[in-house]
Amino acid sequence: MATASSFAAVFISSAIASCFAEVCTIPLDTAKVRLQLQKKTAAGPAGTVGMLGTMMSIAREEGVTALWKGIIPGFHRQCLYGGLRVGLYEPVKALFVFVGDATLMNKILAALTTGVIAIAVANPTDLVKVRLQADGKSTAVKRHYSGALNAYATIVRQVAATIHRDNDQ
Repeated sequence: MATASSFAAVFISSAIASCFAEVCTIPLDTAKVRLQLQKKTAAGPAGTVGMLGTMMSIAREEGVTALWKGIIPGFHRQCLYGGLRVGLYEPVKALFVFVGDATLMNKILAALTTGVIAIAVANPTDLVKVRLQADGKSTAVKRHYSGALNAYATIVRQVAATIHRDNDQ
């Protein structure tokens, strides 16, 4: 017989599981970001060596730990996204059920709603993660963030300055 789990227990367990998955997959994600940033020439992509070649190149030029650049905002994202998406599902599903058991449509609506809420909350962390991953030794744009918190603060300052400038015009 299934027992009802508290929101906190479901949130924490799904956040931990999501963070474990992030540790395992971030080297591939870092290589993907670097491949996306490669300049393309008329003959085709410049320096394309594939996913494995890109990972080896990053490890050789920047050190193996560079494959895990962006892991801290990756954890932030996974805690928020994974925790909210799974943790909110049952309470939101209950909101859609007025009488009787949840129908397939109730479950779909609950899943869509929790997914939208989770990604809306977690999206800023993804921006920071990608910027940290992109800031490599051989990339054209160097932002030189000292870490995740510095990246968050810098991005907020830049956005605030842009909004202020746009409002002055």
